[in-house]
Amino acid sequence: MWKHALKLSLLVSAAAIASQSAEVLSQQKFTAGPSGEAARRFTFDNDQTLTNWTITGDVTIDGTKGRGGTAGALKVGPGAKALLRLRDRDESGQVDVWIYDDGATPENAKINRPGPRWGLVQNDGRVLAVGILYASYLGGDEGFTATACDGQSWFDQLFWLGVNRAPAGWHKWTFIFDTEKGVQILHADQNGKPTRQPQFDNTKAGLRGFSAIAIWGDSGAGKGQTFWVDDVSVTLGGPVKSVPAPRPTAPRVVGPNLWIPSDQTVPVYTQDHPPATPKLEDLALKESVSQYGISWAFDKPARVGQFINGDWYVVGPVTIKAITPKPLYGEEVPEIELDHMDLERPVAQRVRNGFMLNPPAAMRVSYDSGVRNWFDPSLIQRLPVNMKAGDSLVSSISMPKGLVLKPMLWETVERGVDDSSPIRTAAVLTCMAEPVPPDAFRPAFCDRQTRLYLSRNLKRDLLPTAAAKSLPEVGLYVRFTQRPWVGTGFFGFESPVENMPQYGRDYARVVGQDALLLCTDLKPEKKEVLLVDFVQVGIDLGGMIRSGHPGWEGFGGHGSGRKLPIVFTGLLLGDDQLAYVNRHFPTAHFGEDEQTAYGDAWTGAKVVFAGHRAIDEATGIAREGTGPYEHTLPSTWKEGHEKLSESYRRCCTSAAWVAEALALRLIKAEQAWDHEAFFDYCDRWMYEDETEALKKLKQNAKMDQPDWAHEGRTWEVFVNEMWADHRTAPGMPPTDGWKEQHDDSYLKTALEKAQRGAK
Repeated sequence: MWKHALKLSLLVSAAAIASQSAEVLSQQKFTAGPSGEAARRFTFDNDQTLTNWTITGDVTIDGTKGRGGTAGALKVGPGAKALLRLRDRDESGQVDVWIYDDGATPENAKINRPGPRWGLVQNDGRVLAVGILYASYLGGDEGFTATACDGQSWFDQLFWLGVNRAPAGWHKWTFIFDTEKGVQILHADQNGKPTRQPQFDNTKAGLRGFSAIAIWGDSGAGKGQTFWVDDVSVTLGGPVKSVPAPRPTAPRVVGPNLWIPSDQTVPVYTQDHPPATPKLEDLALKESVSQYGISWAFDKPARVGQFINGDWYVVGPVTIKAITPKPLYGEEVPEIELDHMDLERPVAQRVRNGFMLNPPAAMRVSYDSGVRNWFDPSLIQRLPVNMKAGDSLVSSISMPKGLVLKPMLWETVERGVDDSSPIRTAAVLTCMAEPVPPDAFRPAFCDRQTRLYLSRNLKRDLLPTAAAKSLPEVGLYVRFTQRPWVGTGFFGFESPVENMPQYGRDYARVVGQDALLLCTDLKPEKKEVLLVDFVQVGIDLGGMIRSGHPGWEGFGGHGSGRKLPIVFTGLLLGDDQLAYVNRHFPTAHFGEDEQTAYGDAWTGAKVVFAGHRAIDEATGIAREGTGPYEHTLPSTWKEGHEKLSESYRRCCTSAAWVAEALALRLIKAEQAWDHEAFFDYCDRWMYEDETEALKKLKQNAKMDQPDWAHEGRTWEVFVNEMWADHRTAPGMPPTDGWKEQHDDSYLKTALEKAQRGAK
């Protein structure tokens, strides 16, 4: 369900994509080779134009359908085929074809069905075609798909092109088979204006050239779609010199095996037993340092040390002369590694294994040109890098194409597939003016004031030792927070896959269980490493907010999980600015706050889920369309609005928040959190009897909820047991605050402001 939010998020960059596409496509050139010839054009004015075509079935000239209202067009009915043999050998060339799609769809668009297709044919019968293909996993009613096959098994090798069928009308399709670079597919709208470049991987096409072109009619059972073809243009080229071969299969890590529990350990330092600060000459003199597969080489040997969490610092100033893996720019990025986002950008903007010196606390990054929405080419930096005291260098390793990873608590990511991040790993190198104590945390990578916190000052007495019946793998949660969470964007578009969660719901699940583990009776030495890594996450997130980051708004499940580490860290380090983050940064967005509010719910509860897009914390205005909705009856709910919000209430937010709420209550942090409705809402989720509500949802809104989406539980045994054992323990607040009337002016005012704005 959260994919709806991802799709909505892409609208942010639609205008930028459109403006770039025309520039990029206009640069495409076809290298004809020594056998190049003038273009041959077929306009289908009369039956004579079909003289050299091999026709099967209902293929006729339609004198009323010519593009632009002139002449005729080729009408292709269901089950028909038109083949034009061009030469005896498979060689290069370019084919342009105009297709009229009237938007018709079969009664069931989810049953496997080859609709209209058009494309290139190799001598052995292998085909590369574009068309309208239907299947349970394809949106044939929405967009176009390319297929590479033997001309019989149309669903063998598919490429969802990301090009919409709507609006009905003419589409121009171009197949460019270059002598050096292989085949490429382009698309233009009915005015001939290039659109977003189709998402096509030419290494998987399997063609060595082409000798014919063909047009296939709808091959499905029952009533099929008729379509029209016009202005076919063919330019033949010479022999193909090389075809991009599929890259060697990358290791495909699918499953939990990516997440090997960490054996990291750290000493427990206290104010009574603090470590000594080393002298400069005590630090190692090194030519380079490495972490998580990334190496930084200095122009001359430099003194280096490590923070309490293992991250490196170098005493500066210093110059970084080389980074491994080597950052790649422009044409240095192998063509075989380009994804559809790369291809939408000018060549000069392409980058792999990028780095950022002093990343801004903003949704702007330059690590990899495959980043959606947040990629800012003006931030691209090149070696050498001169670092001075207070600087932070964030370096990355890019995801290669073909590598499939399973992020923490998520499904799978693969470069160029859906909205996956193209960044695999990141590490931070900090430049300090002098040696720091061994118990120093790394300063936040976005904080130019280089605030230094010491683990000896952690208020460990705030952490209870609540008994736990069963625990998740502690080493696994150490690993989840061990590497720096350097994502400053949203939707996970730029989050390093091996470092951090990719989805806000899973941020909340990870940090909630981390915090809850810190409240158990784990042995101090086991708890300390988890504590150090968790606090480092809080320092980094807090550093973003301090440096002007807008925060993480309520947007489906995306905005959750960031506030908890900040508040926890502030309390444990005695930093009121972080502990009371709402008070000191009142305009910062946090999903848990924006999506919960006091008010009358249709179920009788007095606290509500404030919707998929919730209430803007900075303005106090309910966001239009998918804001607060539980104050209305299910019988009035609309698809894509209230129903969408209810789906996100159940799939991607509420159950993920429960561990957060319990951990905060266990350390008595309700006042610091400063949003009481969140705690009462989590109590409502766990204690409300929704038997009748589920019936009404099904009857009045046609929403039948699966068992896993019911109230009264979370997805983790550990969290459920801790809640059952400790939420009602002595000293805990009452559990029925969600039933009591509260000041609901915040919700009412938010709705009134939205209504006034709509007028």
